[in-house]
Amino acid sequence: MQKIVFILLAIIIINFLFCGCGINNNSKKFEKWTGDYHYEESPVQANAGYAMVMNWTLSISKQNDSCTGILEVNGQQTFMKLKTFIRGNTSKIAVIYNSLLDGNDEQLKSGDTLFTLSTVSGILTTNWVTMKPRLIDNSSKECNCFSQINARNSSRQ
Repeated sequence: MQKIVFILLAIIIINFLFCGCGINNNSKKFEKWTGDYHYEESPVQANAGYAMVMNWTLSISKQNDSCTGILEVNGQQTFMKLKTFIRGNTSKIAVIYNSLLDGNDEQLKSGDTLFTLSTVSGILTTNWVTMKPRLIDNSSKECNCFSQINARNSSRQ
């Protein structure tokens, strides 16, 4: 009996942690994540003498019963536009690969966590998982990379 109660409790906790932006009383928790984010890697000098740049944009919106995102990575010989799932809570979300919209997906698999975004005391922190900055060979697993450039009120969408 205790084992069944423990399993049910575990299922409830897992469901709570990974519910995304579902339509329920918890959907308000995700409103702060809807909007547009930008990250520009520091330029790197190429052998040919020009500066290589890499720009990342992430647009998060509420779609029906969940949050989704569009991630674009643009730079020197790099272009990818990915559809993503967004899962998490008020303090941390995971950006999870869904499908390729354009460009090259570099053999990502549906369900791969690309990176997470979290906030502590108003500071937005990126933790790289499957993806990472592209111009620096040994980039840190954690940085204050992305900044929110446009917030949206998801109740209007």
